[in-house]
Amino acid sequence: METTEFDLGAGHYLRTGVVLDEAGVEKLREHEAILLGAVGDPRVTAENCDLVVLRENTEGLYAGGGSTTHAGTPHAVALQNSVTTVAATTEIVEFAFRLAERRRRVTLCHKTNSLVHAGQLWQDVVDEVATRHPGVEHDYVHADAMCLHLPTNPGRFDVVVTDNLFGDILSDLGATVQGGLGVAASANHNPPGSAPSMFEPVHGSAPDTAGRGWANPAAAVLSAALCLATLGERDAALALEAAAASVLAELPALAGPDMGATTDELGHRIADRVATADPAAIGDPARSLISALA
Repeated sequence: METTEFDLGAGHYLRTGVVLDEAGVEKLREHEAILLGAVGDPRVTAENCDLVVLRENTEGLYAGGGSTTHAGTPHAVALQNSVTTVAATTEIVEFAFRLAERRRRVTLCHKTNSLVHAGQLWQDVVDEVATRHPGVEHDYVHADAMCLHLPTNPGRFDVVVTDNLFGDILSDLGATVQGGLGVAASANHNPPGSAPSMFEPVHGSAPDTAGRGWANPAAAVLSAALCLATLGERDAALALEAAAASVLAELPALAGPDMGATTDELGHRIADRVATADPAAIGDPARSLISALA
């Protein structure tokens, strides 16, 4: 076996400011396989990670019907249908362009080269909605390419709008880029207001660690901040976001037994800091997602 070692870790990034350039990509293409070592270093942070993934979650492959013939035999065939409508797509794309008023960039993520019918509908809607928001730029990235660009250059993106399946995947990838599922908040919006919107941390439950105080409450707190913003309580939401961010910055680890405090202690620490937290310390409040939602 012939091997080539590529210096693409945190040390390389800290020395050069580059994760992987085009020349490196071309050299990788000359090989038959890539074996990637574990990456990650506390000296490297995603400070330019300030993006929103908007996932349309009423349609797509998850909502379409399907069928299986000859199940349980070597001749089994499964069909899974996808549903995409102009009405639902327009609703979330409009929401994307309104949120993008903070940094003025919308990216459509899909697979128009293979899912040609659904992909074209999404692109047509984005092009049409964009005419009503002339101050917002918009571009397109294939879903597979996004899995490369998002970890290596998250600062490229502001509001990413996509369908149900791709949004399910990319929201978890985005959470990892920002520090892990333990600090990722989410909002299940109902833009017309016909039903309540729902806010929840992206992570699931962990019954195996219940009662040990290992769970980081930050994702739940930040979800509450999104809730407050949607209710119009901008200042309260910004204060809660800033309090959580300032406490997170002090932790040696973002989750588990090594994070330096128990779940209860972190919750109390965040609560105590709400009154004194400075939203400007973590960026321009006017460009925060909180402000855009409020």
